[in-house]
Amino acid sequence: MVMVYTHPMIAYISNFTRQRNIPGASVFKTWRNVYQKIAEYDKATKGNFSIFVNDFGGKYAKEVEGFNLASKNGEAGIKDYLTKYNEKTGAGKSSFFKPVEMSSSEEQEFNKALGSLDYNRDNRSEDKAIKTEFLKYYRKNGVGPGEDQLKVTRDKYRDKKVKLDKDASQVMDNIIDMIFNPKYQDKLNHSSPKEIDQKVQAFLA
Repeated sequence: MVMVYTHPMIAYISNFTRQRNIPGASVFKTWRNVYQKIAEYDKATKGNFSIFVNDFGGKYAKEVEGFNLASKNGEAGIKDYLTKYNEKTGAGKSSFFKPVEMSSSEEQEFNKALGSLDYNRDNRSEDKAIKTEFLKYYRKNGVGPGEDQLKVTRDKYRDKKVKLDKDASQVMDNIIDMIFNPKYQDKLNHSSPKEIDQKVQAFLA
């Protein structure tokens, strides 16, 4: 087994340079889930395992250093670093997110249905959840749901977000530990393409 390893910040950057990309939280969760199993992969392959560390020739050395430095301030430090990086580069927004589109008449009815409901219009995911719920009723029945039903939708979204945020926080804590844990870093033994080829040929012999 040959694993290509790269730093979490490089994985983040690479994701958002693609036309189709996933949310940042998913990038970090996938990174954590894969690379925390290095010891398991090595054991399962009975040592027939090599790692090629791809740092893209140092192309992202500045970003990697910035991420590592921010990591010393914990999750809050990384969030602040990524926010500034996103503002500078335009990264951070998944191409899979599609905002809800409404006609002008639907928009008017939606605003009526909201009543006095308090929700965060600047949070595009919360906004989408509430608008989607409204349209589900309106396009089927010609009338929207009541304010009480939209409130339930808002609260369900917020409860789900709390769980997702908690999970994302745990993932980031894991990543920080992996970056600074000497025992883990010792497992990242880089092999050159020549060394990997020799090992593969020996395995196949």
